[in-house]
Amino acid sequence: MNIKKKFTTFALAFAVVLSLIPGLSAQAATTDFKIISESKVTAKQAKSWAKSKGATDTFADLADLYFKYASEHGDVNPAIAYVQAAKETGYGNFGGVLDESYHNPCGLKNPSGGGDTDKNAHQKFESWDEGVQAHLDHLALYAGADGYPRKDTYDPRHFVTIKGKATTVNSLGGKWAPSATYGEEVNALYKNLMDYAGIDYPKDNGKTPDNQPSNASPNPATPESKPSAPNASDIITENKPQSSNDTVDNSVSITSNIGWKYENGAWYYYKSDTTKAVGWIKPDKNWYYLNDEDGKMTTGWIKDNGTWYYIDKSGAMAKGWRQVDNNWYLLKDSGVMETGFQFDGSGLYYLNDSGAMATYNGWTKINNKWYYFEKSGKIKTGWFKENAKWYYLQGDGSMVTGLKNIDNKKYMFNDNGTMTTGWMKLNNYWYYFNTDGSMASGWIIDNGTYYYLYETGAMAKGWINLGGAWYYLKDSGTMATGWVTSNGDSYYLDTSTGRMVTNTTIDGFKIGSDGKKQASSNQNDEDSSGNNTPTDQDDEDNSGNSPSAGSNSSNGKKTIVIDPGHDYGKDYGAESTIDGVTYSETVLNMQVADKLKTELQNRGYNVIMTRNLGEQPSYGSLVASLTHRVDVANNANADFFISVHHNSAGETAKGVLTLYSSEAQDSKFGGKLDSNRIERSKQMATLINNNIANKLGLNNRGGQEQNLFVCRNTNIPAVLVEVGFITNKEEAARCADPASQKKVAQAIAEVIAGNI
Repeated sequence: MNIKKKFTTFALAFAVVLSLIPGLSAQAATTDFKIISESKVTAKQAKSWAKSKGATDTFADLADLYFKYASEHGDVNPAIAYVQAAKETGYGNFGGVLDESYHNPCGLKNPSGGGDTDKNAHQKFESWDEGVQAHLDHLALYAGADGYPRKDTYDPRHFVTIKGKATTVNSLGGKWAPSATYGEEVNALYKNLMDYAGIDYPKDNGKTPDNQPSNASPNPATPESKPSAPNASDIITENKPQSSNDTVDNSVSITSNIGWKYENGAWYYYKSDTTKAVGWIKPDKNWYYLNDEDGKMTTGWIKDNGTWYYIDKSGAMAKGWRQVDNNWYLLKDSGVMETGFQFDGSGLYYLNDSGAMATYNGWTKINNKWYYFEKSGKIKTGWFKENAKWYYLQGDGSMVTGLKNIDNKKYMFNDNGTMTTGWMKLNNYWYYFNTDGSMASGWIIDNGTYYYLYETGAMAKGWINLGGAWYYLKDSGTMATGWVTSNGDSYYLDTSTGRMVTNTTIDGFKIGSDGKKQASSNQNDEDSSGNNTPTDQDDEDNSGNSPSAGSNSSNGKKTIVIDPGHDYGKDYGAESTIDGVTYSETVLNMQVADKLKTELQNRGYNVIMTRNLGEQPSYGSLVASLTHRVDVANNANADFFISVHHNSAGETAKGVLTLYSSEAQDSKFGGKLDSNRIERSKQMATLINNNIANKLGLNNRGGQEQNLFVCRNTNIPAVLVEVGFITNKEEAARCADPASQKKVAQAIAEVIAGNI
């Protein structure tokens, strides 16, 4: 049974093989190209190149569309967009999740998004014209084109939060797609196209910077000793009958020219010599038991030599399942009554010492092991999900715990049997279990951060060498980028891929073939203050947190994330119908949030919405919906998060309430407990609630602590405001009134403006 994935963490191969693109491989290139740039390649050359790669006629003709629309869509280099489409579609041959009918040349998802393997999560365009223009707009937004984001676009995910996130081809890695080498793969294709067209461009010539030995190779440190694989025990994989030595004599045991006679209300069997047979006889295909004393045929339960048998009313010995006095019994082919755990050929059952099948329902503990019984009495085996938790019941029906080998993968189960996902420490090493429960290896992304796991599953730390490329993993396991210092030398790790760069110049410093920083091109290695020497990047700053969320400076403005609570799927909000009018929390939340957005923008703030007016996203599950909201806030490096909701209870309940959380983050969001953030959240909750209550004359329920997912897991001060009760007739009407909504938005904005 395959466990469905439920979360947004991905385990990825960091070195991706371009299986659909023969003759090319990703390079650790230092030559990069701006996405907004002029193409020296022509559409005709691009089409010819694509055909040489086995492209379909339809894909080859798309080159004309890319070159036609590029100037109207952010001046994106059409050749770069075209080779990216070649990678995404396999030159129009597809073969993945999408097909040609989607007219989607770059794998764009719809506004609500979803899993990479879910075709319903991807946008279906009406024509290739629409799909190409959407692709160009999405690239233009990533590259930070002037006038973007634009209002008139086919791009379904034209979110301001991605503007300027990837200005070059290499920087697409880890942004456009989870793979950190994605940008380099597109870069390699673009170079291949230019080579095909005979276009000259700056190449990585491998020359050694001045004053560097030509034969030096990177060797920043000795990698750590690779931990051995943790010991995982095998499961019982098959259900086999325990009575494997049940031999049965099927031959006739007695013959007679007299046979059966019915006398005085009972059956007897007479031998040919006119004497009565006694004990077990088999005159036909069935066994019968005749009383040892008088030869009378027996029915019902009998015990012979300490073993129980059941005889049907016909006198024939029973085999298989029999129901007797409302109980079920299982009898071997030899007629012997079974007890204990038994497999009947189709399922596993438990038979009490009396032989009666157990009628437990649900979890039951037998001999210090846990089993799960269905109402039919059958014991579950294999994967089992209950209350959103996964369990594994091995071949004998018993629930497993600990580290187990299942289908050639390792899974971890807690003492209560629940399958583990996420990080777990075993034998002083950290391991990561994917959303399907299997132990991960290789590169993974967790909460937007790269980690590397050895083939043994253990998380790597320090310097590692993979395929000739060096990477540095911090003590927390997170992949470092930028400048790092090791053994007194400074190295630069590519910000897109994490790979150590060589033979280049970064920030005015020359990097040798051994990866070490040399002198600036116009300065000595250090000035008297030492300010030009890059310093080692610690895992955390001095406060113990990641870079401060308050450092966001989008256009010099502070950033506020507004979350109109709930969605249009499994996280749909409350509804209340009063006097024939239906009040939808999901709708009302957006109405207030949109007005708050306007108020904050008018006060000079940069505003990011977790969903926008007119969108009706569905994230598949409550957890996915909540995680999306937290991810938007954390990824935006915002200054404050506010979630807008409406309350529901009895018809007399009324008032405004604002909540915050004082709990530590969940482990998958870092597990931090930031007292400063909590105190700031508490303060803002009280101020916001007081101002709304005072401005609108409402019952003030105050700022209260509640362990809410979105408030708990954000990296920044966060509150959730319950504007009013839609189950109260007066409050419902007030909450739906645009003028009242605007007053609420103004009251919130006033507090934010005075404190954030």
